Amino acid sequence: MSNNTILEKLISLWAKDKLAHFYIIQPSPTQEDPREFTRSWTREFLGKIISEEKSISKADALNKLDLGNSDILQILKEDENENYSVNDESFNEFFKFQNYKPLELKQRFVVIDDAHSITKILSNKLLKTLEEPAANTTILMLDPYRKKILPTISSRAIYIRVPAEITHTESKPIELLSDFLQENGFKEDFILNIKKIESNRSNIMPLYDSLKGKKSLEIEFIDALTRFVNQRGCSYKELESFTKALKWYETAAVFNNYSPEKLTGLMLTIN
Repeated sequence: MSNNTILEKLISLWAKDKLAHFYIIQPSPTQEDPREFTRSWTREFLGKIISEEKSISKADALNKLDLGNSDILQILKEDENENYSVNDESFNEFFKFQNYKPLELKQRFVVIDDAHSITKILSNKLLKTLEEPAANTTILMLDPYRKKILPTISSRAIYIRVPAEITHTESKPIELLSDFLQENGFKEDFILNIKKIESNRSNIMPLYDSLKGKKSLEIEFIDALTRFVNQRGCSYKELESFTKALKWYETAAVFNNYSPEKLTGLMLTIN
């Protein structure tokens, strides 16, 4: 599913007043300059909202967004490695923001940059608002580097994983996972186990055995699997199934569930 398709889906949900109250936005692992891309993608989404609601051009909508909108609060920072503090003025504004009603738009938005920078102390303070934000309010947390976000936050969010931008010089998608892994330097014995699954979907235990006790290899494999799905240009239904399975995998990983249980759902979404 392309970036535009995801944007159109979100705009459709917004038009029907069905946007969820909390999303985490992640780019593809293959995306160049993921921090800038995630910010730009979110800006594009908010610009479309303003354009639709105000019946103005995209350029005018983005200009209004850049000048500031009373119904859009953006918490940004310069240093991606600096953690947010519970005493940050921006988060004081975040809590005040929940007390107001929309003034210019029917839906209000909060954008929080670098979600991985939220500390445990701050996350505990945010929990109630993340679970039950003010009416007609959607929170967008940006996670450009797909770093580990505290489970107390990630478990309450819907993940939106945006495919990498495709350029005209990009090669044709690789259709087989085994070929993709070979292109990405995985060892032949590991690839052989993937080929067994491709020829017989029930023959999945050799993969589990090859990953057992190898956490770093499992993480590398999940990352490659995500990039494989993104580059294939899957249908919305296929990408949605994979995204749900990936979210379940990440949730299960927090509680150290046995790898076969975590991986089965992911592998079953790959055709």
